[in-house]
Amino acid sequence: MIDSISTQENDRITALRSYDILDTLPEQDYENITQLASEICQTPIALVSLVDDKRQWFKSNYGLAARETPREYSFCAHAINNPTETFVINDSREDIRFSQNPLVTGDPNVIFYAGTPLVDENGFALGSLCVIDNVPKQLSDSQLSALKILARQVVNLLTIRKQNKELRQKDERQREEIAEQIKIRAALAESEARFRSLIDQAPVATCLFTGKNLNIELANDLMLSYWGKNSSAIGKPLAEVLPELKDQPFLDILNNVLTTGEPYQAVNMHAQIVVDGVLKSHYFDFTYQPVRNKEGEIYGVMDMAIDVTERVLSQQKIDEAQRQILSSFEQSPVAIALIDEPDLTFTMANPFYGQLVGRTPEVLIGKPFLSALPELAGQGFDDLLKEVMATGKPYVASETAVIITRENKKETIFVDLTYQPRLNANGKICGILVIATDVTGQVRNRQNIEASEARYRQFSQELEKRVDQRTQELTLANEDLVRLNSNLRQFAYIASHDMQEPLRKIQTFSSMLTQKLGTQLDEPSSHLLQRISSAAARMSSLIRDVLTYSLVDNKQQKFDHVSLNSVVSDALETLSLEIEQRNARIKVDEMAGLQGDKSQLVHLFQNLISNAIKFTPNHQVPDIRIQHFKKKRSELPADVQPGSTAHEFHQINISDNGIGFEPQYVDRIFQVFQRLHSQSKFPGTGVGLAICERVVANHGGGITAISKPGEGATFCIYLPG
Repeated sequence: MIDSISTQENDRITALRSYDILDTLPEQDYENITQLASEICQTPIALVSLVDDKRQWFKSNYGLAARETPREYSFCAHAINNPTETFVINDSREDIRFSQNPLVTGDPNVIFYAGTPLVDENGFALGSLCVIDNVPKQLSDSQLSALKILARQVVNLLTIRKQNKELRQKDERQREEIAEQIKIRAALAESEARFRSLIDQAPVATCLFTGKNLNIELANDLMLSYWGKNSSAIGKPLAEVLPELKDQPFLDILNNVLTTGEPYQAVNMHAQIVVDGVLKSHYFDFTYQPVRNKEGEIYGVMDMAIDVTERVLSQQKIDEAQRQILSSFEQSPVAIALIDEPDLTFTMANPFYGQLVGRTPEVLIGKPFLSALPELAGQGFDDLLKEVMATGKPYVASETAVIITRENKKETIFVDLTYQPRLNANGKICGILVIATDVTGQVRNRQNIEASEARYRQFSQELEKRVDQRTQELTLANEDLVRLNSNLRQFAYIASHDMQEPLRKIQTFSSMLTQKLGTQLDEPSSHLLQRISSAAARMSSLIRDVLTYSLVDNKQQKFDHVSLNSVVSDALETLSLEIEQRNARIKVDEMAGLQGDKSQLVHLFQNLISNAIKFTPNHQVPDIRIQHFKKKRSELPADVQPGSTAHEFHQINISDNGIGFEPQYVDRIFQVFQRLHSQSKFPGTGVGLAICERVVANHGGGITAISKPGEGATFCIYLPG
């Protein structure tokens, strides 16, 4: 209860102070009220008394010299306890509460007191309008009523005072707000001027698009020069100024930034712009940044762009040169590998290097030197590599003995070895080019010759008559071996490029012999010619598939928008003869477009459709279904791990009614040279599905298959959407 009273009193004092009346100078309106109260009530003293926490203070003190007295002696402090009634003391000397009060026993001898509380609109008693006499007295009802009316007038004066104060404060705040708005507008005008100047002077092409129509609000001279336009373009919609953008992605991207508020950045993005009446290709690095007003609403998009056409075209030339170099590297008949920091890691190895060390390139690439070839530990080659990496001096050695592991057996080979340091663009050593030529045959031959010569010397006395003959024979043999080795080396250098020509001749000559001799050949001879032609055809097909796999594996990607409908149509056109011969039924769903390499995708569908036909028994009509679905990343099978981070994927299923295969072979079928059936039963090279897997991987997707023996197979392709 005490806490409640204390809280109420604090609220009352706060209300009193809100009128800002305490300790102010006398005002005539209040003086008039106290004088009128004194005359009506016929008392010598009338006061407007306001009670705070320690005193009663008199706004008006008619008939009394004092302006305040302590609260503990105050009659008004008792009057405010009952805000609805006038507090009257007819004779204070007979009232135990006041008989010993200094204001009673001394000046001003308060014997009679009547005080009406001053109650504001919130019900707080701020003080009282009181009349005082030094003799006992009693007021009439009309006097008491008049006193209440006068008290309300005091409250009205206080309320008007407070309202005037609030109006003054409101006016002051409005003046301050107006001044602040003027400053803000001036600052905004200055900021906008600086902004426009900044755009005009920006070292990169800069412009501002506003509104749903993407109106060109600002554009510096550099941006206008990119567009082939002048300042007349400013204020117009972008689509009107550059209508050629209609079928390009830029307008959609800008609208998305304007709608979502998400910035967009692009590097080396292709654009076609009409300059001087000619549609030209350009490449840009650019940023689309949403622009917001002070309320945080997006009202425009800032475009900052750099024309990188020359850089991109130069890089394309470099990429093409690198592709050609890599192709030569893969097909080179010399063992070649690249070893880079850190940890002397293999970054490349061609097939001849893999043959030399008894591994496939895939096993070597990505592994440190000694982890990939642990048998070389202790032979000093890692130390030589580190020395070349540290000094930059090449290392060249002939007929170096190397202990390697082939087919789980260690053997010693001899190589002519070169370690050539490679430099980056800054001239620093970044890796080592390893070139090795297997000369084991030459060394073994020489060792054999030396052993023969040793035996010859050992028995020279006994075989003196045969020395000349033996020497001549050995010389001729040595010459034959040297010539043979020379021919082998020459063949090794040209084999990868020229093997197709003799294979074609073998096929042509076999066909000519068969046609020319006809029935003159007996059945065994005819069969042999057929086997020769068939073997040459398989070899030719194998070389083509291996080269195709190599090119697909190393092709620098230049993706464009590709229609899957067009891709499947091209594949079916290529296979039209095969489809017609087998009366194959092929049903194709309507499919969407995606970003990709069309030639690779055609090869992908061609291989899979051809396989579906090939692995359908001859007595059965191939029934092939090509279906298209859209899948979220979370819906992909667990064994499919695409390289792309896209959230959506195209799923293309190619189903057939062929012989199928055991489910445990699903991983094996996508490996190079892996076959589940004999060559005689189902011809092929074992490379086609490996090419398919590589094409899908190049596009950031995944491929798998579902099958059971005798129930056909479904190959599922997942490409980023």
